[in-house]
Amino acid sequence: MSHNDKSEDIYERLAYALGELPQGFPRTVSGVEIKLIKMAFTPEEVSLACQMSRTSETAAEIAKRVGMEEVDVTILLEGLIPRKLVRLDAIGAATYPGMAPSVQGEKRYMLGPFMVGWYEANMRLLDKEFAELFEQYVIEGGGEKILAPRPGVFGVVPVRGSLKPELMAVMEPHLDIDAHFKRHERFLVMGCVCKREKELLGHHDCKLPMKRCGFIGLPPQTPLGENVLDREEANKLFYELERMGHVHNGGFGFIMDSEKPQFVGGCNCDRCCCGIFSFGHIPQPSNYRVVKDYGKCNGCESCVRRCPTCAHPESDVRSDGKPVYDRAKCIGCGVCVIGCPSDALELEPVSAEEWFHTPSSMKEWEEMRLKNITAEKQPGGQ
Repeated sequence: MSHNDKSEDIYERLAYALGELPQGFPRTVSGVEIKLIKMAFTPEEVSLACQMSRTSETAAEIAKRVGMEEVDVTILLEGLIPRKLVRLDAIGAATYPGMAPSVQGEKRYMLGPFMVGWYEANMRLLDKEFAELFEQYVIEGGGEKILAPRPGVFGVVPVRGSLKPELMAVMEPHLDIDAHFKRHERFLVMGCVCKREKELLGHHDCKLPMKRCGFIGLPPQTPLGENVLDREEANKLFYELERMGHVHNGGFGFIMDSEKPQFVGGCNCDRCCCGIFSFGHIPQPSNYRVVKDYGKCNGCESCVRRCPTCAHPESDVRSDGKPVYDRAKCIGCGVCVIGCPSDALELEPVSAEEWFHTPSSMKEWEEMRLKNITAEKQPGGQ
């Protein structure tokens, strides 16, 4: 890998390596990102991770390259997987806090991203200081440079009931949430890191549920517990979150962590707590947009209250008092559709020109994103 000067500070080297990943880890003037790294990982862990990249390698290959014993390297790598600074290059190898994946064959390791990655894992484990550092990082521009490039690190999946039956029949496989619940008997449901962060910072006391993210399918023999629900419990909670107005934001790693693009879980966001919406960013929109029938609209403003991106702005009403719909702000989540009591809203597919090709693998997503980032850096790029 490039940028491999052993004399350089290991924290700077890791920040650089993370910045080279498609998800990015942009630098700030204050260097707050270095403080985040130091708080989350030991010098030994950083020293190893800073010599890794998105190229996958076996523990033996890494050990030989960095001049360490394979057993020592393996211990460090395995310890970093649950905290997501290291990820495995294998289908079905997604990892979650405190859980080790089951991988067949020889393991291959690669550097894990900051977001969606070790930020979320550490936010569930650490404290107010980590939350304060992260907020500073976002405000100084780190969040913008991670969330703005396309394809986004999060992708919108329309809530159940928002797509008409004829669209359901031909929809993309990764939008089939019901199929996900039929595939598994156990589900991992985690607390929302954005809500945890805001509560630690004392920004507000939101009454919406803390436990709302993940819904990752687990092996059927997994013991039930506070964060491991059976199918009935998980489906019931998921349904309640949809009715409350939560947006399904599947990290593309979640959607594609399978043999083909399929829904395998993600975040369930609201505009009150979500770090994406509250900082004015938007995830990768779905391939659907709302169409509004003003003749059916009764002006109840349910859409105003539920929309996470203010596509139905409270301040913009027609002469008859009905909220104006701004298609340019719509992300195709369907939250307003299932909440409309007069059936004035429905989702329709975008045009062929607007249609977003959902990548078939994480590698394809990374290549698409790197291509777009490179193009934006060229003269004349936006």
